[in-house]
Amino acid sequence: MKITDFLIMDGNGDLIDADPHGDNIAFSCLACGHPVLAIAGNSQRGSDEEHAAICKGCGQKHFLDVREHTSKLYIHTL
Repeated sequence: MKITDFLIMDGNGDLIDADPHGDNIAFSCLACGHPVLAIAGNSQRGSDEEHAAICKGCGQKHFLDVREHTSKLYIHTL
């Protein structure tokens, strides 16, 4: 799934700075600001709650909620 031009938002719907490229997205941890990488493919790091991307700075878990029909991507924390 290509997410390059998607709007990137946090779980509250606020736009955040992120770098989506192809099916990868780099963003700052929503808790501590450390860089995090997630992948929008099935069963990949950050693709869902079961396969959360874990911040190496503070251990916060993040997962993606991709809305293809609106070209939006939400980043949630667990």
